[in-house]
Amino acid sequence: MALIEECNATHIHLTLLEERTTAQGSVCLMQALLRQPARFEWLLQKATELGVAQIWPVLTERTQPSQAVSEKRFGRWHKILEEAARQSERNHVPKLHACLPLGEALSQQPEGHRLLLLNESETQLSLREVCAQEAFQGKLTVLVGPEGGWTPGEVALAKQQGALSVGLGPGILKSETAGVAVLAILQFMAGQLG
Repeated sequence: MALIEECNATHIHLTLLEERTTAQGSVCLMQALLRQPARFEWLLQKATELGVAQIWPVLTERTQPSQAVSEKRFGRWHKILEEAARQSERNHVPKLHACLPLGEALSQQPEGHRLLLLNESETQLSLREVCAQEAFQGKLTVLVGPEGGWTPGEVALAKQQGALSVGLGPGILKSETAGVAVLAILQFMAGQLG
């Protein structure tokens, strides 16, 4: 809660009276870059609307060389996150990390987070089963692969870092749809949606 001290056409001065925090968890999204930049930007917007805390764009073996992230594109992504947070009345703009190869991103994952690898290529637990088995506290990092899925080497690398292989059901979702679906499910299970 804040008291408005001064307000004019260019700025507002506030005095903070009481700080409030939201009950949302700390869900991070490690998302492989997509072939079409507009689809990745859509994903950034929707992930922000769904309350993601951090976003890690990752380079994978199936990422195209033309997908290198320029400073201009990175700046555009920040703007998309800010606008989506404002539009959805979120009091938090997700932290956007530098675009890194998968191995480097995994080595920098937040401490205390459970790694969940979305992987339709092998038998795995459902997201619901994983969240039911563990005390769901929202401290998760979700890895979503590129078009074409993860390579066996990437799956092995993620599992070496402690990732649990999970699925969303019998169908296969597009990469950007899978990320949004997982975030929506996690928000629901945390009592933040629905």
